[in-house]
Amino acid sequence: MHWQVRVKQGSKTVDVYYYNPNEYQLEMRGCRLRNRPNKAKKVFEAGVHDVSGWVKCEEVMLRKDFYPTLPIDNLERVFYNPLRDPYWRRESDSNEFIWDESEYATLITSGKQVYILEERHCSFDDLREIDSKYLGDFKV
Repeated sequence: MHWQVRVKQGSKTVDVYYYNPNEYQLEMRGCRLRNRPNKAKKVFEAGVHDVSGWVKCEEVMLRKDFYPTLPIDNLERVFYNPLRDPYWRRESDSNEFIWDESEYATLITSGKQVYILEERHCSFDDLREIDSKYLGDFKV
């Protein structure tokens, strides 16, 4: 697994880079958790992996040698795995909320995980509750 970083101008992809999560930490600024809900639900129901979620951000900084990695102690993890759950989740909310389209000032990676470094001050009025048919006996 590698982190894929797409550089876009408008809707056109102009460059694609791949980074080994064991070598690089990504610091992403101006972030939004994106998801294709219909595709994610199909992945969830069929159990066949396909890309349906990503982090859209304004800026990505690579941390390795010159920019040392940041510690993740006491940071909250956000996660997405449509094979287990078709929505973005936060570690602290016991799967009560759907975090698709939520925004963050800064997210960082550590290995294959994504953590909230800095919240974006915004309203959470757009959060939705989970449709119970997708819960089943899902556990984190």
